[in-house]
Amino acid sequence: MKKIYLLSLLIIGACCTGSICAQTALPDTLLFVFKLHGQTRKYEMSFREKNDTLRIDWRILRNLHWQKGSYLMAPASQEAGNSLCFLQPVDKEDRLLGINETAYMLSRQAYKELKTTGAFHYNQTVYKKGNKKGEALGCPLIYCIDQTEGAEIWILDNESLPLVWKMQNNPLNVNWQVEHPSATYKDPIEVVVHRGANHLAPENTVASAYAALEHGATWIELDVRKSKDGVLYNLHDETLDRTTNGQGALADMNSDEVDKLDAGSWFGKEYAGTRIPRISEMLDSLYGKANVFFDVKRGTPVKDLVRLVRLKGFATNSFFWFADEGMLKEFVRLAPEMKIKVNAGDIARLQYWMTVCRPSYAEINPEQITPEFKAFCKANGIRIMAAIQNGTEETYRTAIEKEPDLVNLDQPELFQKILNK
Repeated sequence: MKKIYLLSLLIIGACCTGSICAQTALPDTLLFVFKLHGQTRKYEMSFREKNDTLRIDWRILRNLHWQKGSYLMAPASQEAGNSLCFLQPVDKEDRLLGINETAYMLSRQAYKELKTTGAFHYNQTVYKKGNKKGEALGCPLIYCIDQTEGAEIWILDNESLPLVWKMQNNPLNVNWQVEHPSATYKDPIEVVVHRGANHLAPENTVASAYAALEHGATWIELDVRKSKDGVLYNLHDETLDRTTNGQGALADMNSDEVDKLDAGSWFGKEYAGTRIPRISEMLDSLYGKANVFFDVKRGTPVKDLVRLVRLKGFATNSFFWFADEGMLKEFVRLAPEMKIKVNAGDIARLQYWMTVCRPSYAEINPEQITPEFKAFCKANGIRIMAAIQNGTEETYRTAIEKEPDLVNLDQPELFQKILNK
């Protein structure tokens, strides 16, 4: 019978009658903490079986991004493998293990050998049962020691999944310890950058977007405005005065004039000659690199924006906000499949917006995020974005403590520093 393993394990009570910890429900996710070559790495892992092949999915959080991959074990490896794989995971790689290899667990044959004789053969050596005692997740741990080089391992005494729960003093310096489920990572807070990393490069430019990506951002905000001749640009202010060498409203100037303006010298001489990017240019630059949050300013032709977003391939990895409710309603008619962000300080305001559209995101000040608001959003499939533009270290910490799904901020480099601490 095929077994479905949720995490590094399974729900044993239902499918492992007669096993030592048959009444113990193992958790959905375990955290493998590796100590190798002076470094510590923490991998979340889940084990599941499909078509008789055991798949071990892993992921690790690095620089606010999840890296993922898997190991695949054929039936022969699960049954009689006699070599433990010590290769480190590679991002985006599905690795089929050799016919004699297992990963993070013993084969059924080796486990039976250990239970009947007090020893098993692996990696061309003999591991003998020792006297140390241990327990994990309601199951005993069997302590064994390598008779050749002294490596010590603890095996989870579970017939269905005899995990190598702990490995130490391994001559290869690839040692690990499975931690209690409470130690596992939570999903990372996604970073949305307001006008790009605007403390590192001129706001609303390709340079500020790329700087944000280098510091863990996964969403780039684009402020959408139209020129006199209908070209869409990425500019926050209604006028050109603050961030360019131009003057007056963008809406009063044709694109050939806008394209000649300098939007970087005000920030620093190294950015002299930087242009106000067209929305089409921004999307081309971000394709395959980031998601996009569109802040759609009044006067933007909604139909033109929808057409451009679909053309550039951002219909599914974006969301939109409209200050003008009439434009929002037009957008709902034109693009019912695209996602919408609303601003709501409480459940009542969010309920109002739900009569106008189907919100996918709700932006709210961190101090207004209550357990009730979080529960309401979760029940309705709405993700919470904490608004911390112009934030300080203190407001960033407050936002992290509230555990939103996303944060909307100006300094991803500062947020990354605080989050890493």
